[in-house]
Amino acid sequence: MYRHIFRLVGQLFSSRDQAWYFYKGFAQEHGFSARKGTTRLDVKGNVKTQEFCCSKEGFRVSKVNTDDRQRAHTTVTRTSCKARVIVTATNTNDHWVISKSYQKHNHALCTPVMTPFMHSNRVVSKVDIDEATTLKEVGVGMSQVMNYLTHQTGGYNNVGFTHKDLYNAHQRGKAKEIVDGDVNALIAYFDYKKHDDPEFFMTYSVDESWALHNLIWSDSTSRSDYTCFGDNFLEAMMNKSPISVVTDGDREMQRAIKSVIPYAKHRLCSWHLSRNAQANIGDPKFTVTFSKCMASWWTTEEFDIQWRSVF
Repeated sequence: MYRHIFRLVGQLFSSRDQAWYFYKGFAQEHGFSARKGTTRLDVKGNVKTQEFCCSKEGFRVSKVNTDDRQRAHTTVTRTSCKARVIVTATNTNDHWVISKSYQKHNHALCTPVMTPFMHSNRVVSKVDIDEATTLKEVGVGMSQVMNYLTHQTGGYNNVGFTHKDLYNAHQRGKAKEIVDGDVNALIAYFDYKKHDDPEFFMTYSVDESWALHNLIWSDSTSRSDYTCFGDNFLEAMMNKSPISVVTDGDREMQRAIKSVIPYAKHRLCSWHLSRNAQANIGDPKFTVTFSKCMASWWTTEEFDIQWRSVF
């Protein structure tokens, strides 16, 4: 299918997910692993463009290369490969189209025999997890479980995942059971608090799989304090709204700030900015200087001098 597609630009899809699965299949057939890259939002906070790139895009995070690293050094998997496509929402937002494409890699591509073992092609299905869990419950070790599943599918090339993938998927399932147990205990405790404190408020919502999605609570003291003081923030600030709000880049946070404090500018905190610099620039010297620029108390002129020195 994909070998005959010489021109990616202009390919049209009914959803962003469909575009992603298409590029994953394209990557698998052409010997590389794909991953999702950066997204760009429009003024309303909706995703307007999405980048799908080679998994070797970018550089390794600098802290992984430190000499005093306690864990064993692993193979470098990032080569700053530029191969990617960018999909853009149409004006009506009901279709997505590949608007840009660059498919030259700076590394060797995978052979057809090895493509099933690339990261984006390895998936442990729910059926495999359930079967592994059943075997584990009767005392079968994970290595034996993996051998059994491999034999069922006719070899390692057909099983679709590695031993480590299966182990991690099984551990995530166990962790979810623990979390679900904690959630049930928390809700039961809040129900008990309602009897002890008639003004105690609690509500929650679940997602389509009935897992906890949102939870909010407030006791009678907090609700009383809010009634007395919750509307006095502007008065305490001499009726001046904040000019900026420093927090993370959560989309719901962006929408809330725009709705409640429409004139405030939403800015990322220094921790998020440093993390973004490490992930996207990949130059340890730049990251150190950049962090110094954020943390130092300089005049505007001093900051401009230091900032120009970065480049």
